[in-house]
Amino acid sequence: MNFERMNNKAIMLEIGQRFLLARLNEGLEQVELADNAGVNVSTVQSLEGGKRSVGLEKVIAILRALGKLHELDNFMPKPPVRSASLLTTKNQVRKRATGGKKKNSGNEPFEWNKVIPQMDNTKE
Repeated sequence: MNFERMNNKAIMLEIGQRFLLARLNEGLEQVELADNAGVNVSTVQSLEGGKRSVGLEKVIAILRALGKLHELDNFMPKPPVRSASLLTTKNQVRKRATGGKKKNSGNEPFEWNKVIPQMDNTKE
């Protein structure tokens, strides 16, 4: 199935149908599944109908009650670690992209309330 060409509502309907079929294949009524998962029957109905989002925690509870928790690996496999992410370690000191803060050149000591001469804008 090409989910890229589907809108979010269509994907929710497809996922709902898959949960419905999984429940029916297990021979469970909606009430039984809801009791086993510790959710309301309306949550199971909403999930199966693809009507509204029911929350990830409730989806996990329903997957667990269906005995399908292992399917999460198919849903979103653990991605491999990219070599670039290994280059950053806790022991490295991060560097500012701007080159750091500029320090006083050392020629002039810092002075509070220093008068800054105004530029003469009348010259042409």
